[in-house]
Amino acid sequence: MTITFETIRYQFEHLSSVMNENKDFLIELDSAIGDGDLGLTMSAGFAAVVESMNKAAETDIGRALMQAGMAMNNAAPSTMGTLIASALLRMAQATKGKKAISDVEYVEMCKAAVAGIQDRGKADVGDKTILDALVPATRALEEAVESGASLQDSLEKAASAAEEGFDRTSTLVSKHGRGHYYGEKSKGHKDPGAAVGMLIFKGLRDSL
Repeated sequence: MTITFETIRYQFEHLSSVMNENKDFLIELDSAIGDGDLGLTMSAGFAAVVESMNKAAETDIGRALMQAGMAMNNAAPSTMGTLIASALLRMAQATKGKKAISDVEYVEMCKAAVAGIQDRGKADVGDKTILDALVPATRALEEAVESGASLQDSLEKAASAAEEGFDRTSTLVSKHGRGHYYGEKSKGHKDPGAAVGMLIFKGLRDSL
């Protein structure tokens, strides 16, 4: 499959709708072990990304993603907003100067996004963060694409892995953010950040 800027733009339009539709879900999760504003910040942040992409005058995927990352950072000045902005900026680096990318390059773009979040947040799988959904999802995506599966089928596997990762966070203890103040009491609660990761991959899957 050939992925162009228009494909990416449409995917983010769908992600923005997903975040709006799940605003209350994210607020409920975040209210248990966080500030309770995650649904609002993600809704505002992804709306800003879409606005940025709709204003983009060029078809350079990397440049559009760089501008989108800056828009996210300005619209959602929160921990999660900063992490997603970092992901977008790494995606921009991976696609700099490209007007179209292949399935393999799409995987590399997703891996760059995860690396950006890891570097910025200094967390890893098992720390009860967005990475508990993103890392297994990206791994599943890469394995499926390498096996010759279509991008649609590969994103299906990735979305399932993201949901499984999100579900597993209920057994973990928070090590970062406001959640870590709850210590062992954070067990039994699913991580709101991982919910964002799950929604992202479900949105990417459904947008194709």
